[in-house]
This record gives sequence, C-alpha cells and structure tokens, in this order.
Amino acid sequence: MINMLNRANVKVQDVKKEHMCPEERFIRFPFTSGRKRMSTITQNHGNSGYNKRIQIKGASEIVCKSCTHYIDQYGQRLPRDDTVFQTVADHIKTYAKDALRTVAVAYKDIEEGEHGDRHDDPIDENVKDIEQDGFTLISIIGIEDTVREEVPDAVSRIQKAGVIVRMVTGDNIDTARAIAVKCNIITKEQIDDDEICMEGPNFYD
Repeated sequence: MINMLNRANVKVQDVKKEHMCPEERFIRFPFTSGRKRMSTITQNHGNSGYNKRIQIKGASEIVCKSCTHYIDQYGQRLPRDDTVFQTVADHIKTYAKDALRTVAVAYKDIEEGEHGDRHDDPIDENVKDIEQDGFTLISIIGIEDTVREEVPDAVSRIQKAGVIVRMVTGDNIDTARAIAVKCNIITKEQIDDDEICMEGPNFYD
C-alpha cells in the first residue's frame, strides 16, 4: 500500500507527520488472525472539536460490515446503499477468484472519550466497540501474494509419492481456492465440479 502511494507521488512521511498522534497519545489496535483488522487513531482531519479519526483496514468482508457510508467516484460521502455494496461484494469475489487478497480501507470521525479515554472499551475484548460500526468505506485493494516458483512442482511430486496435501488458511474462500489451484493442491475442474467442499465467511453474515 505504501508502494502504491509512492507511485502516486504522495509524500508518505509528510502525511504521517501531519496526521499521526504524538507518542503519548498514539493509539492502535493491531492486526491479529482473530481480529482480521487493524485500527489507528489519527489527528488533524479538519472536523470540529476533537479533530480525530479512527482509520481501519482489514479483511474486506469484515470491514465492509462495519460501514454505514461510502465515498463515491466523485469523492462524496454517501449513506450505505445495498446496490452499491453488492457491487463491492461482486468486485471482492472477482478479485478473490484471481487469487488476490482483498483489503478494505475505511474511516470514522470520533469524539473525545468515545468508548473510553483511549477508545479501547471493552478492555477484555479483541474487537473494540469503536471498531464495530459507523465507518465510511474508502476503497477495496487487491493484493497478490505471488506463489513461489518451486511450489507447484513440489506439491505435484509430493502427491505422486502418495501424500495428500491440504491447505489451512484464513483467506477468503474464493482466494483460498484460487491459490490452491495455483499450487497444484486441487484442480480447476474439482472446483467447477464441486468435488471439493470448503466453507468460508459470507459477505453479509
């Protein structure tokens, strides 16, 4: 994502200098496999009063569920629209079938003391209340984690030796299937014939 910003001639360090909170007020809820998202409190966004936002990025299906608004192609912030978000879901599925991991990026303006002094209530929960809803969707980004050149052949040789290869992943189900095909773990025909049974999260669940 930083490389993408660099290609767009965005001065990343200047952005960080303007919007990152000082060390004593720096607040971040890190990414984990259980949370599937990362949130950071930033400052100086021009909104009145508290002047802070929470920026979130993570698994598209999860972040999109927390969004009540979106930014359209003209830069306008609009209320959530089922037709628009179905289009977003369709794009996520298309990216996933191309073996792209999709990351959603969103933000929410927050108030002082909202869900605690450091916005981290409930303390004993992995996902904080402030991360649950009210976000504005900015974009969906497709990231390719290229399969190493030697992997498909290695998997084929192992299978010929009689070993059954299985893949365990937290990826979107369509991404997992596409990567499994690229790695020679399963074939495209097995997916099309529904011979492989895999379960994954639903966009709207």
